[in-house]
Amino acid sequence: MPLNAKQQAAVEYLEGPLLVLAGPGTGKTQLLSKKVEYILEHTDTDPSMILCITFTDAGAKNMKDRLRSMIGQTADKIDIMTFHSFGQKILSLYNHYSDKPQRVFSNPIEEVTQTKIISELQEKLPTSYIIRTVRDPKDLLKAIGKIKVAKISPEEMRQIVAQNESDIKILEEKLSPILQNLPARTAGKNIFNTLTETVYIPMLQTLGELKTDQPIVKNVYSIATILYEKVYTLLESQQNTEKSSVSPLNSFIKKYFSKDQSGNYKFSDTASNKRLTEIAELYESYQNYLSEHDLYDFNDMIEAPINYLEQDADFRRKIAQNYLYIMVDEYQDTNPSQTRLLELIADEQESPTVMAVGDDDQSIYEFQGARASSLIHFKNHFNAKVIVLTDNYRSTTEILQFSRKIADQLDESFVKNETMQRSLHAEETVTSELKKELTAVRNQDILKFSPEDTTFEQNIYSEKNNASSVTSSTASSETLNNNFTQKSFIERHQFLNQDAEYYWIAERVHQLIQSGAKPSDIGILFPKHALATPLIPYLRKYPEINIAYERTENILENQQIHELTTLCQFIFKLAEGEEPAFMLPEILSFDFWNIPSDDMILSIQSISRNRRTALEILRAYHDHPLYEKLAAFFAELAQKSYNLPLEYFLDILIGVTPIELKINDQIISFTSPFLGFYTQDLYSKATFDLYNRLNLLRNTIISHTEKNKLRLRDLIQLLDDFTETKTPITEQTFYKDSDDSVNLMTAHKSKGLEFKHVFLISANASGWDSSNRSSGISLPLNLDFIGDSLNTSDGKKRLLFVAITRAAKTLTITSSKFADDTGKENKPLAFLDEKITQDETSNFLYSPFIPNSRVIEHSAELSDAEKASAIRRTWLIKLLDPSEKLKPLLLERVRDFRLSASHISTFIQLTYSGPLAFYQQNVLHAPQDTSNSISLVYGNLIHRVFEEITNNQISKEEAISFYLDEAKNQDLLEEDIQTLLERGQNELPLAIDAFEHILRAPGAKAEVDFSKEKLTFEGIPITGKIDHLNIDEENKIIDLYDFKTSTIANKDTWQSKESLFVYHFQLLFYRLLLKLSKTYQNYTVRSMNLLFTAPNRSEVLESPTGKIHSIELTEEAIAKDPVLFEDLVHAVYYQITSLDFLNSDSPINTLGLENPNLTDIKHFCKKLVEIYKEKNS
Repeated sequence: MPLNAKQQAAVEYLEGPLLVLAGPGTGKTQLLSKKVEYILEHTDTDPSMILCITFTDAGAKNMKDRLRSMIGQTADKIDIMTFHSFGQKILSLYNHYSDKPQRVFSNPIEEVTQTKIISELQEKLPTSYIIRTVRDPKDLLKAIGKIKVAKISPEEMRQIVAQNESDIKILEEKLSPILQNLPARTAGKNIFNTLTETVYIPMLQTLGELKTDQPIVKNVYSIATILYEKVYTLLESQQNTEKSSVSPLNSFIKKYFSKDQSGNYKFSDTASNKRLTEIAELYESYQNYLSEHDLYDFNDMIEAPINYLEQDADFRRKIAQNYLYIMVDEYQDTNPSQTRLLELIADEQESPTVMAVGDDDQSIYEFQGARASSLIHFKNHFNAKVIVLTDNYRSTTEILQFSRKIADQLDESFVKNETMQRSLHAEETVTSELKKELTAVRNQDILKFSPEDTTFEQNIYSEKNNASSVTSSTASSETLNNNFTQKSFIERHQFLNQDAEYYWIAERVHQLIQSGAKPSDIGILFPKHALATPLIPYLRKYPEINIAYERTENILENQQIHELTTLCQFIFKLAEGEEPAFMLPEILSFDFWNIPSDDMILSIQSISRNRRTALEILRAYHDHPLYEKLAAFFAELAQKSYNLPLEYFLDILIGVTPIELKINDQIISFTSPFLGFYTQDLYSKATFDLYNRLNLLRNTIISHTEKNKLRLRDLIQLLDDFTETKTPITEQTFYKDSDDSVNLMTAHKSKGLEFKHVFLISANASGWDSSNRSSGISLPLNLDFIGDSLNTSDGKKRLLFVAITRAAKTLTITSSKFADDTGKENKPLAFLDEKITQDETSNFLYSPFIPNSRVIEHSAELSDAEKASAIRRTWLIKLLDPSEKLKPLLLERVRDFRLSASHISTFIQLTYSGPLAFYQQNVLHAPQDTSNSISLVYGNLIHRVFEEITNNQISKEEAISFYLDEAKNQDLLEEDIQTLLERGQNELPLAIDAFEHILRAPGAKAEVDFSKEKLTFEGIPITGKIDHLNIDEENKIIDLYDFKTSTIANKDTWQSKESLFVYHFQLLFYRLLLKLSKTYQNYTVRSMNLLFTAPNRSEVLESPTGKIHSIELTEEAIAKDPVLFEDLVHAVYYQITSLDFLNSDSPINTLGLENPNLTDIKHFCKKLVEIYKEKNS
């Protein structure tokens, strides 16, 4: 779509700071990309000197993809990232820039660790401190986080407290005489006028004299200033109403002032100042703890770069010189720290070419510290030119007019801001046209009208049908089709209860699809996930309704993970000498044991009658053959749990690895049925989910402990930590039946998207205007702006505004009159100005923003049969868990896949299951058999030894000693460690002798990592690490080496030995990395070599201990390949990202190979390339 005049003006403006105010549907998404394209076409700017910052990783990826489609691979040279990614880049650059050791910023600590730290520090505070009594440390953590984001230091917090205490004394002295005029009772005909004259106006005048435009620190103003603004707003609102009331003003006064014993009015909230002093101390201790332990939290990813930039002017100039153009999308979502980071860099230029794009009406991330006032701050700080985009390309005029009625209710906005109004009137450069646009941006007269933009003259259903029944089955698909082709449509539906509401929504969606609407054009939006879960069974009633839904879940609440962790706790209690017999009923009921309920009941009935131990109970029950095995299984694991590495323990517990048990003097092999029971269908969604959760649990264990050797005790401690701190182990559950699915999502998640047909559900006060849990920490009045803004009226209105403006053609708003199961009537949504009114016969909903013909009351309830049907479906169909519809979820997993050499090797190595092995390891992340893990450990140790020789020039003797020390410290069984020691002593000296000249060569580099370069090959993201490079800097020549801890024979060639054939593609991949690398792209790869560290003991002619082999990959050998390497890269990447190999009818699944050999692998590679070329022809 071509740019309109204002969009074009924004794109072409390169003369200084620019603020673009862009409402929903005005085309701001393409604006940044078009501006980048314009800069590159009309200036000689290097792409690397352009910085684009977005709010989310998804936004950064979308912009990168959009730019790549516009300007090709040049897009990969542009820095497109989030604020946190940008902060991390600055930290990395500073570590290279500074000549002093710096803190290492790799991964921020997670919430459970933060909570534990805060809890420990809280316990050390004096008992007299108020915050010692705060029960949930997360409340303190949240308060500190918000203060940190607001860029208020502990010392500044103390300044605020000191000023507040001084101001409060003056306020009490000045206001107490005025407040004495408040009567005990406020009855009377002219009471509002009387109190306005005797209390409200004098109070306002006094506060006006005390207020100041000078902040205490940053943007924290005096209490008098805040009180003045609040009293002024309350008084003005009451004076502008037909029936003025004293209640709002008197309630406000009573909230902050109360009489003491002497009858004088005192400021009520003095405790918050003491609390702020204590939090300042805790904040300071917390930051010191992080620094001393080399830790940092998520906020520090912004705060640390700010500190470096503020303290080091030379470094700040160096960073600023890297970027000629800076653009920030969704600027209304920035917090003070992020704006400060931007300003530090942009301010180094006299007139920086920095552009911010945003819409304060859509600032819905205040709960994360974002400020709608960021746009105002940007305008004032940079004295930026302002361009307002007013043409809407998404919604109909009717929907836009409706949305403006919500936005006009906002108390704080760009054009309503007092400072901004003064600025606009003071600036001579601000034209009258711009002033009109800014003032009118909330009014209907600047909205884009179209002659075709007509509304319905009659409702989609007759009033009779809508009023008499829940369902509208009398409306035909043809009628729907005719109606929904119109240009605009808003309906408001009220039902008796939620069941009736959701039943109707499902039927309406069904009718929409039947009338020709695409499911993906339908969005069902809600403010919180709890409102969506009961809707799903009703949608599932219709087979043609595919759904897409994403939510965050706690895996510790998942049944399978619960069963696994319960077993761990049971075994740990056995190991500790505790008696866990009470846990047996639950454990024996787990489905995977396949124990009949009769056996379970009979075996445990003696628990309450006598005190037999859990193992005695299991051994004594002989009517089921599994019991005796379980007793031995649990006993053996309990005994081994102290010394058995946790990874091995879990593998045995879930059934990856069998265990030998001694029963009645016989040794048997036993495999836990857990994994086999839950993964019967390898390709089912249930299997995928289980592997994903197991992998997440393992990763969580690793990331939350500093130990190298993990045992069962560490897992139990981790579970205790998460339980005590009430911290979930979260997974993002994403499900999509197909690409053409009805979208269920929160209003927050819908931001930036659009749908032709939008349903806003549960549109009552409990849904969209409910009171959320506060932070639990009360801060002083002048710090309210950093409080829990989820509860602010403006924040909720903005969220509703965002939801409404996702609609392009139709908007259907639904609610239920009564809360289910309680009979309590739901309150109408005040933002819609709705009321329950009465006529002669009944109560009805009045919604003034919507024409009466579109407000429809449904009086019928669901039948018992319909309710039961919905309940049964809830039990029969687990939430979003249709096993036959896994592929869309898998596609989401591989959508951003970054290809490596090992991925290609795994995929084509049919001898080791090829694509199936790749699927298990890299898509499912399934637990792997650890029986051969010693080989992996040995390989890693050899690589580390060679790295030490190259980097630190250690001697052969030191290298062998290093290896032996590291081997002894591995978290392995004693017999495995002994194997490592013996193998290293036998092979390592020979390998060092053979390759020492390579390891110590001039220009040698070990373990060259390309992951941070974010390389792409013809649109394919690639990554990898090369074992060793020998670089001739003078002649720009590289020799490439890859180490293998196996061996080959003299007769083996690249085309005759399977492993060599696979390995040679790895070498070609590494050469490709060098070719694309910004560091090495001007070098020539002279040779590519494999170095084998194990001697071939059968070849003793050259050495009695066996021959150490190496082999060079030549161009002659490459020419014999059955496929071009570049084609194979594309072919494998296509298979991975399309998951075509999972289709039963895929050509690569019809090879019928039982014992594949090298010929089969070559044929497989050719087939992969053929499929790819056919799909892309």
